[in-house]
Amino acid sequence: MMRWEYQITVHKLPNQPPEGKEDVIECDQLGRCFFHATLGGGPGWLEEIFREKGEKGWELVQLGYHDRELVCIWKRRKETEGRA
Repeated sequence: MMRWEYQITVHKLPNQPPEGKEDVIECDQLGRCFFHATLGGGPGWLEEIFREKGEKGWELVQLGYHDRELVCIWKRRKETEGRA
């Protein structure tokens, strides 16, 4: 039987948006997310988070945005001893 472990992380968006503009990340019900306006630091910081977690075997399950923070839910296969 396949077993999973889960992790929830919270990430503050880097840098403030340019004066008079607000960064918006919207996700639809299918889990597709869209960046609107410009992120102060560009999307590279988010790619780095994905890269780091992926190297440790984590897969992004869901991402939520609220008040300049991203909440990410991750999962990965749980190591079990003595089972194939």
